Amino acid sequence: MANFSEKYSDAISAKVAEIMDDPDLIKKAVHREAVAALNWRVTKRFFEDAYATGYTKEDLARRPFLNIGPGSFRHSMWRTTDKKYDDASWTEVRRGVNQDPVDYYWDIYSAQPLGEKDGFFKVIYSSHVIEHLFPQDMGFLVREIKRLLEPGGVVRVVCPDAEKMANAYQDEDWPFFLNYLIVKTGRHKTSMSSLSKESQKEMSAKFLLQYISLLTDKRNPYCLNKNQCVNFLAKYDDIYQGFDEALQLSSREVNKTAGGHVNWFTADKLVRIFKAMGFSRIEVSGYQKSKVAILRDGRFFDRTDPEMSVFIEATK
Repeated sequence: MANFSEKYSDAISAKVAEIMDDPDLIKKAVHREAVAALNWRVTKRFFEDAYATGYTKEDLARRPFLNIGPGSFRHSMWRTTDKKYDDASWTEVRRGVNQDPVDYYWDIYSAQPLGEKDGFFKVIYSSHVIEHLFPQDMGFLVREIKRLLEPGGVVRVVCPDAEKMANAYQDEDWPFFLNYLIVKTGRHKTSMSSLSKESQKEMSAKFLLQYISLLTDKRNPYCLNKNQCVNFLAKYDDIYQGFDEALQLSSREVNKTAGGHVNWFTADKLVRIFKAMGFSRIEVSGYQKSKVAILRDGRFFDRTDPEMSVFIEATK
């Protein structure tokens, strides 16, 4: 999936050329880079201290921290696990880039346990993974997280916030969706002012269903166009019933290779799931507001779409 830089590569190249021709702009750009580099160095030192003071040398030597579905995340203190497609990880397939190997290749859909002993990890983190899982796979993952955590261990889960999206759609807040499509990712280069309200609604409806299901994926047996997405959502007085129906109409077999979004979560739904699995303390968190100090490192954690996400932490 192309990102903003790829979509606007020509415009970015033109802007670089403009900066290089103006000494004042070069000075400003270099100053910003120097500030960012110094901030990185100070932050790096701070969080190195957080590991050193929060955990024993013996613990740090065995790296008892796990990131499930890490994307490009790599950290010397952390172990990582990702799904493997043929000879490449999910991130390599999705983004077309080479990645350093992960510590464990693990397909949650297989319902096979991760190859690590019970209670090995002190902290587990997973960002924007669970929306790819069907209910049975989600149940398996939460049980496995509980098995892998030591008593008192903490898991932090981040995923798209279905409540924010549902509220935005019902309030006809189309800029909520179009900001992601036009500004953040550059998927659409059309300006919002050039779109009719109906077009804005259709784009928003398609985005919403794409974010919770396979109903806009042509590989799925049941696929909708933009106008049909609007009509589909209009059938339900309770929009969450529509979300459930979209989930039911999404093919698990297709998603074994498609890797799309197929599920939806709110803070309340996540609390219920973790409570049912026997976690002792479950809290709705916020962006960079973890109760675990090392998870407040914004260079590595909570980086994906925080404005559209829900954050939850549970203690074993």
